[in-house]
Amino acid sequence: MPSPAVDSLLKMALFATQMLTSPNFTGPNRELLVSRYYINECAFALDGLAKSIDERDVSTSLALWEYGKDSFNSYLSILNRSISPKVGDKI
Repeated sequence: MPSPAVDSLLKMALFATQMLTSPNFTGPNRELLVSRYYINECAFALDGLAKSIDERDVSTSLALWEYGKDSFNSYLSILNRSISPKVGDKI
């Protein structure tokens, strides 16, 4: 059973695939490939973060945290573009 962090990365990949894949096009589009890249970068940051915490290396831990946070935010910005705005009254 994967750890919760790894499990969340797997779910991120599944969610990106569902949101960014068109039923009319069988291959992965550019946004899907870029979102997978950011998921891989989050995984890299998590692995390095675990190692640096074990070694009690604060500066590396903080740098990897920022790197992972930036990768996660970039992933979200790609996915947010595919979510259609709410239909209805706009105030």
